[in-house]
Amino acid sequence: MSDNANKRRSGYFYIPDLSWFTEGNPYIVSENTYNFILKPGDEDITATVWYGMKCFALSEPVCDRSAPKDDAGLTELAEFVDHEYEMYNEKLKSGEVKGRRTYKTSDKNAG
Repeated sequence: MSDNANKRRSGYFYIPDLSWFTEGNPYIVSENTYNFILKPGDEDITATVWYGMKCFALSEPVCDRSAPKDDAGLTELAEFVDHEYEMYNEKLKSGEVKGRRTYKTSDKNAG
């Protein structure tokens, strides 16, 4: 196992190990209204980020990035989705994006 495989990939999200993707499985994560999918191709994995309550197929992507389908590429994509999550949280705080509705009436950023 390479050094990259032993690194903590994401500071925010569980990311499965490389074997998940080499078997052709996509991986989808949702946190509040921040969402991303890691989708393997023949030679690479693509991370696509979107906001909102709708599924991937019905949403507009915010951004995406591809990396080789190896441990280093998976680590790169984990860093990418972490960075995008930090950007999302800033947008959430400023009101640029809306969060999920909650039972708290004081949540000014809820949809």
